[in-house]
Amino acid sequence: MSLKKIAQMTGVSVSTVGRILNDPSRKCSSEELRRRVLDAAREINYIPNASARTLRSGGGRSEERIYHINILLTRFAHEAADPFYDELLMLLERELRTNGCIVGNVWRCAEFSDDKAVRGDKLGALVDELYDSCEHRSDGLIIVGKVTGRSLKQLKTKEKNIVSINRNSTNYEVDEVLCDGSRIAEMAVMHLAKLGHTKIGYVGDCHNESRFTGYQKTLSQGHLEADIDYIFDTAPNEANGISALEYFASLADPPTGIYCANDILAVGMIKAMGRRRSRGYSPSVISSDDIDAAQYTKPMLTSVSLPKNEMVRFALMLLLDRIRGGHKIISRLEVQGTLIIRESCRPLRELNEPEYYI
Repeated sequence: MSLKKIAQMTGVSVSTVGRILNDPSRKCSSEELRRRVLDAAREINYIPNASARTLRSGGGRSEERIYHINILLTRFAHEAADPFYDELLMLLERELRTNGCIVGNVWRCAEFSDDKAVRGDKLGALVDELYDSCEHRSDGLIIVGKVTGRSLKQLKTKEKNIVSINRNSTNYEVDEVLCDGSRIAEMAVMHLAKLGHTKIGYVGDCHNESRFTGYQKTLSQGHLEADIDYIFDTAPNEANGISALEYFASLADPPTGIYCANDILAVGMIKAMGRRRSRGYSPSVISSDDIDAAQYTKPMLTSVSLPKNEMVRFALMLLLDRIRGGHKIISRLEVQGTLIIRESCRPLRELNEPEYYI
């Protein structure tokens, strides 16, 4: 199917469709428009013209086969969103199409990341429900986000070829591309410590979460104060970031530096600081992911950037190699995060009231 067909379905120009599909990181005038284009591309199983010609001709060499690949995002239910996962999904869809693959189903199912959410036979029924709705045979599955061992075992009854993109290891249940959350947290907390902060808080998920483990480990190794009052256990969204800032501000002796496990939490905290800047609590804030919005907060957000492009490329490389019989053993490819220093972290001695706003 052509770009022209997608343009007709969405009511925009062919050039606009091309820009959205070929450059997911490009700023779009309307996020709703971007989603319409991506939804239309999935609906018609769009692949670039060269791959489409191969499909129509019946293939040829084995590496030119067209594969149907499903995507499972485990962090959020369909009605919720984290910009990091949205950005990763757009890159993943582009990479799949570039490699002549058809994006099959895109599922959002938070239950797969939490053993408490689905127990017993319900997990098997949930997996059955997903695959009963499939219109095409699946050649492989890409999982994006944390996934429990029980969930993986159920998914492996449906899929022979699976790769995970994650910050929490699957412990060699499936092939994975990992940006170790513990190391990410270590980089963030060490940066705050080097700026003189000894009272460092944590905002994010605390349950079987490698970033929380890394936070605790780094405090211990640096002989820094570990105070349970400095931990705010919460799901990552902007509203919870606002709540976290209000909670810390209410403490008699609040942390001066805060590590947020996700950028979206940090964005919420910075917004809250902007609203209450006359009340005197403005800690240094650092986070991880480096979503696009991190560059547009004020002050701009210091974050540990995950190499999204490389994570996506390596994941598809592993998946296609397994599909084609290139490797049989479970393989892990680990990539490194990069500290991006901006304005939201300052030395302890310089903690005066700033102008915080988005």
